[in-house]
Order: sequence, then C-alpha cells, then structure tokens
Amino acid sequence: EVTVTLKSGPRAPLATPQSCGQATTTGILTPSDTPSTLSVEDGSTFSVSGGCGGGFAPRFSAGTDYPGAGQYSDFSLSFGRSDGEQDLAGLEVHTPPGLTAKLAGVPLCEEPAANEGECSEASEIGTVTAVLGSGAHPFEQQGKVYLTGPFNGAGACVQYSAKCAPFGLSVVIPTTAGPFTLEGAHHGKLNKAIEVTRARIEVDPTTAAVTVTSNPLPATLDGIALRIKAVHVDINRPDFFLNPTNCTKTAITANLASTIGQSSAASSSFDVGACRSLAFKPSFSASTKSNTSKAGGASLNIKVAQHAGEANIRKVEVQLPLALPSRLTTLNHACTSAQFEADKWHCPPESFVGGGLAHTPLLSVPLTGPAVLVSHAGAAFPDLVFLLHGDGIEFDLVGHTQIKNGITYSRFETVPDQPIESFEANLPTGAHSILAGNGY
Repeated sequence: EVTVTLKSGPRAPLATPQSCGQATTTGILTPSDTPSTLSVEDGSTFSVSGGCGGGFAPRFSAGTDYPGAGQYSDFSLSFGRSDGEQDLAGLEVHTPPGLTAKLAGVPLCEEPAANEGECSEASEIGTVTAVLGSGAHPFEQQGKVYLTGPFNGAGACVQYSAKCAPFGLSVVIPTTAGPFTLEGAHHGKLNKAIEVTRARIEVDPTTAAVTVTSNPLPATLDGIALRIKAVHVDINRPDFFLNPTNCTKTAITANLASTIGQSSAASSSFDVGACRSLAFKPSFSASTKSNTSKAGGASLNIKVAQHAGEANIRKVEVQLPLALPSRLTTLNHACTSAQFEADKWHCPPESFVGGGLAHTPLLSVPLTGPAVLVSHAGAAFPDLVFLLHGDGIEFDLVGHTQIKNGITYSRFETVPDQPIESFEANLPTGAHSILAGNGY
C-alpha cells in the first residue's frame, strides 16, 4: 500500500475547483507482468460545496507616472482579482480625450509575426507581468508588449474597413517556469514556448479618445489552469505616451469580464497639472482670391499653426466678412445625416466643397481629406465636416454653421486635445463652391 499526501495551506501544490459539484480523481493501475489491456481504472469522487464561483469585483488602476500637462510620461495599468473570485477573461479600457500616444517613429509589427509572437524590438512599447495561480505566493512571469498594424480581433485587416481597428497590441509572455517549459501547439505551430494575447486599439473619430479591447485571456495552457490573478502593464517606450493639456479631472474606465460571463465596470481617476503654465500663442491667417464670379463663387484658404509645447486648441470660431457670403444653392445640396452615417465617403458630389490638411507630431504622415456639408433635421444650416485620415486614423472635424445678417459663422467646438503643427482648410471656387463674392 502506498499513500501520497500533498500539503494544504498557502504553499499547497493543488487548488480546489472553482465550481460546485462532484469531482473525480481517476487512477489507472497496471500490473507488471501482464499486457496493459488488463489494467484497472478506478476513481475517487469528492464534493465541492463551498465558495463556488465566487463574486466578481476585480480591482483596476491606470494612469501616467508623471502628471505634467502636455508632457511625455510612462503609462501603467493593473487589474486583478482575489482568491475565490471568478477568473479573468478579458477587458476593455477607455482613455479620456487628450491622453494619447506618439505613433510616429514606431515601426508597426505586421501579421503574421504579430500573431505568432515574433515582433522585432523596434515595435516594442512596454512590458507586462502576469501573476498566475492561487494562494499567497502566486507565480509571476514577465513578457513584452508590441504595437501592431490594423487588427480586427482575428488577424490582419484592411485599413478603414468597418470592423478593422487601425492598430493593435501583441502581448507575448514566455511559458517557462523554472525548469518547466510548456511547448504545446500555438497558432498551428509546435514548440512555441510563449503565449500571445492580442488586443484592438480604436480611436474615436470625434474626440480621438482611445479604446483598447483585449481578446479572451488564456484560461488554460496545455491542460493546466492558469488562474490569472493579476496583470500589470507598463508602457515605457521613451516619448510615447503624452498627457493632455486640459487639467479637468476625468477617469480611465474599464469593463472587465469573467470566464463565466459576468462583467464588472471599474474606473481610475485621472488628471494632470500645470496647464496654466503652458504657452498658448497659435497663429491664424485667411486669404481669398480676387477673381470671383457668379458661376465659380469665391475661394477661402485658412491656416492655423502652433509651436511645440503649447496648450492644445480646444475650440475655433471663424467669422467671415460680409463680402464672403455663403451660397445657399450649395448649402441646399448638403448630404443628409442619414446618408453621412450610412457611408460618408459616398455623399452626393455637390456636397463636397473643399478639403483640409493637418500636420501633427504624433503621426508620421499628415491627416488629409475632403470637406463635406452635412444637414441635420431641425438645424437651420448644415455642418461643415472635414473627413481627415492618415496613418490608419480617421477623424471628423465638425464645424457648426450659422448665418446671421448675411455673415457666416463656423464654430469648431470639438477640436481634440491633441498637438498640431498646422491645420489648413481650402474651400476653392467652382460650380458648387460654398462661398460667393460680394455682389454674387
């Protein structure tokens, strides 16, 4: 007779199941001098009846390490659960407007390397620490975080398509623990001693706020329950994360999911300081050509520029002189809001009245795109919307139009808290120009 006893307590090698019910341990006994077909299989059943499933109230914290407005800083994010709570399955994180990253100069890890955990060091933006197991002394393993190209939750996708996020993350963690290495099949390949978790990065087209959504976190690896207890992410690439220049107190919010389908909302307060110490001296210029006509109307070119380190622009109001009235015949051809929401790039040709060009130090290419008139039910005059895009980013810069006593006002009240070097708007002459010269 042989009796094996495994210790209990905080250093125990085993943990009970997290679901209630009957559980069976099975043993196969084989005699030494007969074929294995004569082996005997027997089992012992035990019952789990307490603390089953647990609650789900995971902890969450996030923020930049240095709170100076408009300054670069490392970014940290942590989430975790207590023993007895349901296992973590994934999370979605929402950053407040203005908290952004400088993508220029960061080579994106492309597919299939991103999915296989084979990104180069040039794409690395931070580190990750996974805390695994139960008890007071869980196992910790460190890995790396890489910035990837467009990602739709499964793999590579085409930029600007409906289900494609412009960027993604590849989180790579080795599966070696001391002398033990798990080398099971990984994404169709053998002998991969790593675990890769992917995430989508989406940018709001109006506020430029960022949403990061993870794929399901691994629950088991080669049949071993991981029981992820906590995850710590440090985005520490130099001059990558940038604080906003608005000192209003906001929050970084998250929605965490458990392996049995429950969810928990969490938030971490976020604010920066020293906003009033930032300079704010943007330049503004406007010009129009003198060769106006009744058929072609009038043109307008507007340019706004800023120096590095200034407070970001929050709102712009443009008032045109009486000599440059809006052409009501053009306003009447505005794209309807329903058309715009369905497919803004295929609004009627007559509704496209110009274009815009924005340079920002955050991207390697400028944002550029057409200007389109969009009418809304109940609004007296249509909006002027610049459809800017570049480097995978799409952004709609919306100007609300009013006309009083023949004078046109355009108010851009949702300018994102992002640094720009310059923005240029060009509204040319033509059969459907938005402006007319005085007398036309």
